[in-house]
Amino acid sequence: MSAFPAAPVRLPACSLPVLLMLLTLLSQAAHAQEETVTTGGPDLRVRLGGVFQSRLSYGWTTNAPAERERVGYGIRRARLQVNGAVGPRAGFYLQVDGAGGTVQALDAFAFYQFNERLRLRLGRMASAQPRAMILTPAPLIDAIDRAAVAEIWAARTVGADGRDFGLDLRYRTPQGEVLVFLHNGDGNWDRARGNFREAVTGDATGGADRGLRDLAVSVYGTLTPAALKGVEVGGYVAFNGARNPNTEAEGRGREYVSYAGHLYWGAVPGSQPVRLKADVVGVRYETVEGVTVEVRDQHTLGYALLGAARVHPAAEVFARVEQFLPNVNRSGTGDTFAVAGASFSLSALRGRPYQHERLSVAYAGRFPEDGPRQHLVVLQAQIVF
Repeated sequence: MSAFPAAPVRLPACSLPVLLMLLTLLSQAAHAQEETVTTGGPDLRVRLGGVFQSRLSYGWTTNAPAERERVGYGIRRARLQVNGAVGPRAGFYLQVDGAGGTVQALDAFAFYQFNERLRLRLGRMASAQPRAMILTPAPLIDAIDRAAVAEIWAARTVGADGRDFGLDLRYRTPQGEVLVFLHNGDGNWDRARGNFREAVTGDATGGADRGLRDLAVSVYGTLTPAALKGVEVGGYVAFNGARNPNTEAEGRGREYVSYAGHLYWGAVPGSQPVRLKADVVGVRYETVEGVTVEVRDQHTLGYALLGAARVHPAAEVFARVEQFLPNVNRSGTGDTFAVAGASFSLSALRGRPYQHERLSVAYAGRFPEDGPRQHLVVLQAQIVF
């Protein structure tokens, strides 16, 4: 059966010109605002920023009993970021997203910068985790979405947005950094799960019954050798004892050990003529009894390989292939993911950062070992301010 729809869908002829016009208008506003700093007093400095991504998408399924298709416009991200500095060393950060029609907080933490190398944070944040997840910020995503194996990792561990409540310590030098994250293990905002904010006026132990053994610790490290321009190598390892609902196997939450490694040559889109990126992400769940053999000793593993080439100072083509194995202890090939496309940067034409005003188009597909195949074509406009 053909991977393409039986009858072509006619998109509005003005779709691309309209997106280009909106991208140009928004880029002018972003350029005018990017240096704006609001001062709230001699010891308080606040900077506003954000990212906006709008899309025209067409998706369809094949190899399914009832094949479907959908075309339409949408908003992928609409985020506002507030960076605050209180005095020379302390500060706070808040990021909210309105893409879902309601405002939702993503990050909310306070920090203290001991010196140029050592920083402490406390709150809800993205910290030590696989490099392919939130440590690759939204504006710097290579294709339309992050690597599928990283998104699957998040959805089956701390939560789909890759953030958790905790305390982290970062030590950074010009040639690398180390992140140590002590956290709840469940990033859900529900006070009964991840957001522990009870008081003695009520039930100080309300919600989940968890001790020290049920928390999580994660460590991430990366090296960027000065002698190897563009090269970045790193890894991550974590233990999570929270047994949150994301880890459930047939109704039972599981503790787990997760790990990841990456080797990049050109981490940032548009940064060099040729870029290569390799990621591996794994999760080893505890063995539980009374469940099916497929998940009794589950060990998931994912690989991702990306290549990109700069065909113009303001344009890049890219392709990525991934393999996700739901359990390496069982036979089967798992799911294959593929993406290919190109991006064009209006901001790079003016000598500005590549990601500030970017237009991307890509095809993405998911090809499971069995079951429906998913296909998606996306045209996306991005503004960073």
